[in-house]
Amino acid sequence: MMFTTSRYASEDTRELALVLAEKSDDLFISRGKRTIANLVEIARKRGENRISILEEHKGKPFRISFIEVSELGNWKWAGEKAL
Repeated sequence: MMFTTSRYASEDTRELALVLAEKSDDLFISRGKRTIANLVEIARKRGENRISILEEHKGKPFRISFIEVSELGNWKWAGEKAL
């Protein structure tokens, strides 16, 4: 699994994403201006089959959205979970 954040995330949200990635021994990618397509390509090249995107509301972590990534680079939204 790969962790990232929504675009222009606050420091709190980025820090939580990094901690979650470290605790589960997964990859963290800084989002910056990357599109979903860019993230999917990175995940596919690294052999990851899922991306977890931490989203925020009013500058605080709010929920995690999941994207399933196939070996061919196809992807689909796979749900979300409130924090």
